[in-house]
Amino acid sequence: MYIYLSKILPLLVLPVGIIIELSVIAFFLLMAGKRRATGMILVCAILVLWVSSMPIVAQTLVGRLERDYPAIRLEAVPAGKCIVLLGGTVQPALPPRVDLNMLEGIDRVRKAAQLYRAGKGQVVVVTGGNQPWSPLAEPEARSIKTLLVEWGVPASAILLEDRSRNTYENAVNSGELLKDLDCVRTSLVTSAAHMKRSVGVFAKQGIDVFPVSADVRVIENPRLTILDFLPDADALNMTSDAIREWIGRGAYRIQGWT
Repeated sequence: MYIYLSKILPLLVLPVGIIIELSVIAFFLLMAGKRRATGMILVCAILVLWVSSMPIVAQTLVGRLERDYPAIRLEAVPAGKCIVLLGGTVQPALPPRVDLNMLEGIDRVRKAAQLYRAGKGQVVVVTGGNQPWSPLAEPEARSIKTLLVEWGVPASAILLEDRSRNTYENAVNSGELLKDLDCVRTSLVTSAAHMKRSVGVFAKQGIDVFPVSADVRVIENPRLTILDFLPDADALNMTSDAIREWIGRGAYRIQGWT
């Protein structure tokens, strides 16, 4: 039940959800003949859409999340035995696709492959299953393994944990594998914005990790232009992702998972 609620409830406070809610309220106000109130609600909906779609807002929100664990150079990562790679990066080849579909966080997989090839780990533990409602037959971890092999990681050096459905289960399930492997020093690879919550979950499980952030979405841009204040679909997506991560951090603290 938690898995379903964790996906549904945030929709109520994400920008698109708020806009839909305001639009519904405006409809009923209009039906009630309250035109002035209807206009005010519609203006609020437009403002929510505009502000949440502004690149400067999106970059500020995501940038604050990424600032906790910025990306580091490969040579700064200490050598250890295990590399843990969190899922959320790839989908299997389903018709009409003829190959794997790489998602935005695919940088994580490349980073894990780089770490292995650089001798920063001997084993890559890939953790990631599918959601209960997913039409995908193959767990994501297996698809990620295919990419890792293509990018130079031997299949024999890859262990899969393909049952987890969220970050908490990533830590719990992969933690069992790490203990069996006697991994004292573990590098954790996930998106920069997602790293703080991930580190907290693994720490709660008694697993000390070295954070290796990937998928950095915000770059340094000292010059602002008019485009930074105009609505943009990608910016709306970034804003929604940032709000979802803030909600995730709060929910995990309440649950006692971090």
